[in-house]
Amino acid sequence: MTARRGRGRPTVFEAPTQAAYLELLRQGVRLGDAADLMGISRVTPARYARTDREFAAAVDEARAVGAKARREGVPHGEYRYNVLGCRCPVCTRAATTARAGRRAEATTEATAANESPASTAGDIHPIRLEQPVVGESSTSFLLARAS
Repeated sequence: MTARRGRGRPTVFEAPTQAAYLELLRQGVRLGDAADLMGISRVTPARYARTDREFAAAVDEARAVGAKARREGVPHGEYRYNVLGCRCPVCTRAATTARAGRRAEATTEATAANESPASTAGDIHPIRLEQPVVGESSTSFLLARAS
């Protein structure tokens, strides 16, 4: 039995739609957002990529180009230095300045509270040197006893 033409669900993701989708990905638009802009379901491109190896390779290439485009769109500064690993002079200077400012602010807050900067580094819990009384502060004894 042969398939009848004109019946069934029409094709949604034809070649022109695929090309437009891939172009959006190359521009840096995310996968789901590109599908929304094209007016197709978010799972349609993934379904086609599973069945068509050429389209899957094209999606991978477009995603790589788009990721680079998104990265290049981030302005130079501390975020780009810390997160994206940019080591250009602008990003390095911004990160160094921001770190120095946070250190100075922490030192100022510590001296305002009459504390040394080392004591504000974290909570300090004193170590008890006396022997715990069994049943009062020994949780391991209580847990063993309960089982």
